[in-house]
Amino acid sequence: MKSSGVHLPAVPGEAPVRTDGESLLPVLREGLSAVSKSGVARSISSCCLLTVLVAAPAAWAEETRGTHHGALTFTLENDVFTGSDNNYTNGVGISWASDATDTYGERSLVRRWAKFWSFLPFVGDPGYRTYAAWSAVQEMNTPDDIRTPSPPLDDQPYSGVLYLDSNLYAKGERWTHVWQLKVGVVGPAAQAEPAQKWVHARVGSDEPKGWDTQLPNEAVLNVGYTGSYLLARGDLTRSASWRIIPVTNAGVGNYFTGVGLGLYGEVGWNLVDALGGTALRQGLNTASTVGVGPVDGWSVSFSGGFAGYGVAHYLPLDGTLFRDSRSVDSEPFVGMTTFGVCVRHGHFVGFLGRTYFSKTFRTERAPPDFGTLSLSWIF
Repeated sequence: MKSSGVHLPAVPGEAPVRTDGESLLPVLREGLSAVSKSGVARSISSCCLLTVLVAAPAAWAEETRGTHHGALTFTLENDVFTGSDNNYTNGVGISWASDATDTYGERSLVRRWAKFWSFLPFVGDPGYRTYAAWSAVQEMNTPDDIRTPSPPLDDQPYSGVLYLDSNLYAKGERWTHVWQLKVGVVGPAAQAEPAQKWVHARVGSDEPKGWDTQLPNEAVLNVGYTGSYLLARGDLTRSASWRIIPVTNAGVGNYFTGVGLGLYGEVGWNLVDALGGTALRQGLNTASTVGVGPVDGWSVSFSGGFAGYGVAHYLPLDGTLFRDSRSVDSEPFVGMTTFGVCVRHGHFVGFLGRTYFSKTFRTERAPPDFGTLSLSWIF
C-alpha cells in the first residue's frame, strides 16, 4: 500500500528570490555534480503507507541558514534485507526536492509548476511555504516461488510498475498538506522483467521464470492527499528531543484507492525540521529533505510508527482495471508498522529502515516486510 511522508516546520521568513536564469535544469546539473563528487550513490514504493515524522522548532536543529538549490535522494528497497524474495520484492528510484518555490525565479519550472497547482487548498496560502518534489520509480512484485513458470493463481501476480510521482508540500507551523500525482505504466513496458533477471544473474540468485504471467500493459494514474499534524513535542536534554504526529491520507486511481490513518514518532539529537526518513513504498521518500538545508555537526534520530489502511483497490494485487489480468483476493484492511534510523552531517542525509505489513491478501503465505536504504545530498 502507499502513503505519504510528511513533516511540519515553523514557517520560515521570506527568502531571497533567485534570478530568472536559475531554472530546474542547471539546478539538477549542480546537484548531480555534487552527488558525484561526494560519492553518494544509488538506490528507492505501494500505496498508502506513509511514514511522516514532523518538524520541531528551528531552534532544535543546527541548520545552516540561507536558501539552497534542493536535494537529490536515491532509495533502494528490497526484501533481501529481510531474508525473503517475494511479494513486493524491489523498488528503486531517484528523487529531487526543491527549496521553497518562492525562492526561484518567476520563469523557472519550479515556480511555474507551483503556480499551476495553486488552486489546491493550502498551496500558496498565508502561513504556508510550498515545496515541489519529483520521483522516478520502478517497483516489482513477484510470487513466493519464482522458479516455476506458472505460479499458483492464488499467489501474488508478477508485476512491474514504472512511474513518476509529483508532490506538492504546503508546510505550516503545525500542519503539512501534501498533494500527490502519480503517472506511469504497469506491465512489460515497465521493464521489471529484464531488470530482475539481470540482477539475479549478477548475484547468483534463482532465475525468475514466471514473468510471462505478469500484469499486462496499462497506463497508471493516481491522485492522493496526505495531511499531518504536529501533535506533541518536547525536550529530553539540551540536545535531545522528541515529537509525535498523527497522519491521514487518501488516494484515488487505478494504482491505489483507499484511506489510511497512522501515528508516528521520532526521538533524537539535534533534530532538524523534517522527518527522519520514509520508504519509497510508503510514499514521499523526499520528505526527509523538504524544507531543510545542510546541518552543522551531526543529527541522529530514531523513528517508528504504525498505521491502518482501508483498501478498495491496489494494482499489484487486484490487477489491471481495463484489461484482463491475474489477481488475488486482497484484504480490505491492512496494518503496517515501521522503524528506522536517520543520520545527517553537513549536506548528507542517510536513512535505514524496515517496514512490516499484516496480510495483504487472503491466501498470502507470509506477510510482507522489506528494508529501505535512502541516501540524500542537499546542495
